[in-house]
Amino acid sequence: MTETLSIKVPLATKARLRKAARDRHTTPSALLRQAVDLVLAGKYANGRVSLYELNRDLFEGKKANGPHDLSTNPKHMKDFGKWRGR
Repeated sequence: MTETLSIKVPLATKARLRKAARDRHTTPSALLRQAVDLVLAGKYANGRVSLYELNRDLFEGKKANGPHDLSTNPKHMKDFGKWRGR
């Protein structure tokens, strides 16, 4: 069962929401539900969210072959930015 929730946002925010939903081929309501779920799950606790979380709908149903913590685990970043001079 779903219920209606009304919120007040500035017109500019509403326009950005509509554009973001259009860009992701979804509805503003679906995008807001996803955002609320992220916040309630603690994914936004530190004010940051991964690129995967922002685009999770693009990856759903795809087989994941790589490491899940690539962007957050420091060991994957130890040589990042170092020139290897070939």
